[in-house]
Amino acid sequence: MKKLLSVVLAAIMTVSVFALSVVPAMAATVNSPSGVPIIDNRPGLEVNGAPTSTDINYAADENNANEITFTYVGEGTLTGWEDNLESLGLAEGTDYTVTYNNDGSMTIAFLSQDAVDAWNNGQIVVNAIVDNAGPATTEPSNKNDSSKAPATGMTALAAGGVAVACAGMAVLAATKKKDAE
Repeated sequence: MKKLLSVVLAAIMTVSVFALSVVPAMAATVNSPSGVPIIDNRPGLEVNGAPTSTDINYAADENNANEITFTYVGEGTLTGWEDNLESLGLAEGTDYTVTYNNDGSMTIAFLSQDAVDAWNNGQIVVNAIVDNAGPATTEPSNKNDSSKAPATGMTALAAGGVAVACAGMAVLAATKKKDAE
């Protein structure tokens, strides 16, 4: 009876190891329940009309992913901000809102699907108007080729490790029982 139980347990663990390969694929298709998702397709960042990769930081608001705050961190004195939202056919108040913050940063809230699509397609350009700016660092537009696993990947990996270890122990127990008999 114990031998039969060990073999059945080994078979179940083996099936669970094979099922593990499906878990990451299923996790990758999970969508956020929030409304219109924003994808980080890096907007065009400029200082006085010249592309930059180091002089402007941007981040989504923790409470609303559709609000992006831009902060000038380069040399020189920030005098204002420009964007190309109206030239893309978007209307302020309907498609987006712009807020100029006390710390000199600018927040754009994307309200409509058209505005989110413009962001997701990389069409948004934000330009910092700066007095006495140092030379802007130019950056070629490269596609982000990073291959980071979704947040559930580590959990699936840990579960897989446990399943493999248990399957190994079950097979070892079954073979030891066989040798003992």
